[in-house]
Order: sequence, then C-alpha cells, then structure tokens
Amino acid sequence: MAATIPTEPRRNAPGAVRSLIRRYWIVWALYGLAPSFIFAVYPLFLRARGLNQFQTNTVAASYLVVMFLTDVPTGAFGDAVGRRAATVIGCAIHVAAFLLYFVSHHYWQFIIAEVLEGFGTTFANGPIDAWMVDALDAAGFQGPKDIIFSRQFQLMRITAMSGALVGAYVAQIDIALPFLLGTFAWTAAATGAFILMERGAGRRRPTIHIAAEIRRRAIDSARLGFAERSLRLLSIAGLISASVWTAWWLEWQVYFTRGFDARISIVGWIFVAITLMQMAGAEIAARAPLTWERRPSFVAAMSMIASAALIVAGIAGARMWFALAAVMLIHLASGAIGPMYAAWYNESIEGENRATLLSFGSTMATLGGTVGQPVQGKLVDVLGVGVTWQLAGLVSMAQVPCYIALGRSRFPREA
Repeated sequence: MAATIPTEPRRNAPGAVRSLIRRYWIVWALYGLAPSFIFAVYPLFLRARGLNQFQTNTVAASYLVVMFLTDVPTGAFGDAVGRRAATVIGCAIHVAAFLLYFVSHHYWQFIIAEVLEGFGTTFANGPIDAWMVDALDAAGFQGPKDIIFSRQFQLMRITAMSGALVGAYVAQIDIALPFLLGTFAWTAAATGAFILMERGAGRRRPTIHIAAEIRRRAIDSARLGFAERSLRLLSIAGLISASVWTAWWLEWQVYFTRGFDARISIVGWIFVAITLMQMAGAEIAARAPLTWERRPSFVAAMSMIASAALIVAGIAGARMWFALAAVMLIHLASGAIGPMYAAWYNESIEGENRATLLSFGSTMATLGGTVGQPVQGKLVDVLGVGVTWQLAGLVSMAQVPCYIALGRSRFPREA
C-alpha cells in the first residue's frame, strides 16, 4: 500500500515527487484508455442499434446536460470526501454505463447510459489533477508543473489513438465489443486509482451548500463574463464553434464508412490521422512566434480555413479522398487554434475570478453543443450529411468576426 503523503511540505524529496508523477501518469493512462475503445465507432454502434442521426445526437447531448448540472455537486463531493473515493466511484459508474450500452437496443436505454456517463465523468476527471497538485505541494515540489501536464496531454493522445484503433478492429467482429473492452478497462482504471492514489491526500475544503453554490457560480460567471468584452467575444465564438463541431464528431464515421464502402476499421485509421493532424497544428502554432504576437488575426484565419474546409468536405460528395483531405485540413487548423484560444482566454481573466470565468466559458461551450447536436442531427436526417456540413461551415464562419473585433493587438510570445 502506498504511503500517505504528509500534510506538511517535505523538502528535498525527489524520490517521492517522481513516484507521485509516475503514479499520476499511470492513473491518467488507465483513465484515458478506457473510453478510447469507442471513440471511432460510437455513432456506428448507435446506428447499428437502430437510431437515426437526430437520436444519436440527442443521446450525446444528454451527456453535456448532465455535465453542466453535476459539475459543481460532484466537485464538492471530491473535495469533501476525497479525491481517490470520487475517482473510484466515477470509474465504477462508467463500468455500469458501458455495460448498459453493451446490452441496450432502445433509444431511452442509451439516454440512461449516457446520463450515467456524464455522472462518471464529473465524478472522476477533476479529482485526478487536484490530487496530483495537492500531493506534490505536500511533498515539497516547487518547480513548474507545465511539463507534467504536457506529458499527460501527450499520453492521453497516444492512448486515444491506440484504443480507437483497437476498438475499430474489434468492432468488425461485433459492433458492441468495444463497450465490453471499455468495461474491463474502466474496472482496471478504478483498481489503479484505488491502489495508486493516496486516501485522503491533499487539502479538504469546507463543506458548501450545493444549490447555493450552483446559483452563485451561475450568476457570477454570467455577470462577469458578459461584462468583460474580450471574454464575451471569446465565449460567443466558443459557443458557435461547439454548436457545429460537437455534432460533427458524431457524423464523420458514417459518412466515410459508407463513402469508401469500407470496413469499420477505416474509422480507426481516420481517427488516428485526425489526432496526428491536431498535434501537428498545435506544434506549428507553438513554434511560430509571429502567430502568438498576431493572435486575433491568426485565430480568425485558422477558423476561416476550418469552416471553409468543412464546406468543401460537404460539397465533395462521392469524391471521398477529396473530402478526407478537407477533413485533415480542418484538424490541422483546429489543432493550431486549441492551445492559442485556451491561453488567450486564460490571459483575459483576472486571477481572483479565474474559476468563475472559466466556468462561464465552459458553460457557453456546453450550451452550444447541447443545442447544436440535436439541430444538426435533424438536418442530417432531412437534408443529408453533405448539405448539413455546408450549412454548418457557414455557421462556423460566424465566429470569425468575434476574433476580428478583438483587434490587431500584439501579444508577447511569453504568454
């Protein structure tokens, strides 16, 4: 059993720090691998079980609704009861959700399973990072944590690609088998969290009144977010983006498997290619100082490229390789936008209001995805994927004026 981290900082304990970091990465690797088996095949599974695109998208939208409603209560639970307990409970809920998916054949059963997925996510994702940060502080770690989170991000990308590829090949045997694999992986994640995360490690915050805290955060985030021009425009852009791209992730699998008339395994390889393009875009942005200094113009240009490429992919029709090339361009551009948008948003926030205003940004994005998914799903059923992507590309263009309106201000590269 792992030793409990003391509450007083312990200086000069490099062995303890290295052990914490290694255990943190292992827990995240297990947690990231578990859902990855369904990443590429999830919409195909729901289609195989009789759902149309509107039903598929509303199932996914129920996840966002649960995330919005339970983020504060489950976060408070983790702070009050313990990060390890919250993580293990979250993984156990994921096990129940994946098992329900595996045996379900009806729309409302999938809704219930996705609601469980939302609960599992809000219980388990935040406490892992909170445990690591507090445990490192208690162990006397004083250096920057950027490299730790950077490696964690890379690890999650690797597990996502690996699991998606395995899940796509296994799905050729039985479309439901990736959920069974995920069930075993979630069990391993719960076991790993129980063994590797110390019981009671880190700070405990005072118990809060959940309903009052939700009301306070909602009011404060809306008031402060809409009052600050840069945050208001960035959040509106995030809402527009989420309304289009959250739904798109549930549509491309069916589009390409039918278009190429190929086995399910092709979606696994396309998912890997998309992930690599996102990583390449982020790397290009990180190594080009001028892009950071002219951030509004660069993000506006990348958003325009991604939106135009989505329109092109919709126009391509039967020319599937042309559509696939457009999709790769989309994710090269979006990969460049992601870290730059996150840094830009964070730099626009005053430190004392950071948590509240980050909540405002995530709430706006959640709202966009919740509304956009059912609407776009209905359009796919009525108009087809090609026309819907053309319309979605035009909607996505609406975020460009938000970035342009923020002007041509120069930003130091150090940001």
